[in-house]
Amino acid sequence: MPPHSRLPNPAQLRSKARFGGPFSLRVAQGLQQLARRTRPRRSAAPSLVVRLGDGRVIAVEEYGDPAGLPVLYFHGWPASRLEAGLIANLPVRLLALDRPGYGRSTPQPGRTLMDWPVDVAAVADRLGLRQFHVVGLSGGGPYAAACALALPDRVLGVALVCPVPPPHGVHPRAPGVGHLFRLGRHPVLAHRLFSVLRPLLRRRIITPRTLVGDGLPAADRACLTPALLAGLGLAWREGIGRSVQGALSDASIYARDWGVPFGDIRVPVTVWYGSDDPMIPLHALAPLEAIPGMALRTVPNEGHYSLAIRHAGAILRDLTGVRPPAGEGAPADRASTASA
Repeated sequence: MPPHSRLPNPAQLRSKARFGGPFSLRVAQGLQQLARRTRPRRSAAPSLVVRLGDGRVIAVEEYGDPAGLPVLYFHGWPASRLEAGLIANLPVRLLALDRPGYGRSTPQPGRTLMDWPVDVAAVADRLGLRQFHVVGLSGGGPYAAACALALPDRVLGVALVCPVPPPHGVHPRAPGVGHLFRLGRHPVLAHRLFSVLRPLLRRRIITPRTLVGDGLPAADRACLTPALLAGLGLAWREGIGRSVQGALSDASIYARDWGVPFGDIRVPVTVWYGSDDPMIPLHALAPLEAIPGMALRTVPNEGHYSLAIRHAGAILRDLTGVRPPAGEGAPADRASTASA
């Protein structure tokens, strides 16, 4: 999820005409005209497309070892299945799914958080997976928690990596994820924002470097190399290049009550958190302490991006028991562990 430093909040959008800021109507229209003059590049087709019973499709990208333990990967906001390619050199069968309305997956109007486990079960059936592990990164975290609740006989374990927290633990004016919740509560303004950002991002007029801004902690700045930013840009362009419905639906879902009774989850859940994360306040994750046996891994001096990029091997080793390639296991030893 891009940090708040470059993401206008609803108040800024309301005042755009009066103050003539960067997202004023005239500037937005000019940028959209510029975007139309540049042809976007197309990304490759997904590895798999699973057709559901209602006619919708879910796009799946497969990474890692085809013979490895299956791990389903739920991407962040507003990315796509291609995000998993940034951490794909791992000894598991990593299957990344586009949520409805993202990338190549069909939109699902009116969807809720608890609709996702139904789609996941259908995809797993099609792929012949009886059981599997789940990783939810940032905006994928709530969906991983929903699967832990709804699919206890199939989900073997869940890793929530810097997850978007339930909204009631975040102050209405908080930065970071607070801006995401405000967009979710103002769908018209959110649609207006994405109507501007989408063509600019597709045509590389706006880049990931522009969106992440300069206010990141040192760990995030260090790991966001040009190559990684290019991969992140590809994931974001794929996520909202065809439709913004996925991102808009997610924002709305994040901002309202999730309908997940955390105390009823019986699947092992581990929450991973970087101590320098500027997006997710640690106290906002307190509702997850209701999950029986939930383990919290706090990694010192890591941010929102660096946590997953630098510690993917340790996270998957902790989740599945499969050892990562040599040299990737050490960061886990620096994590402080607490059990809720």
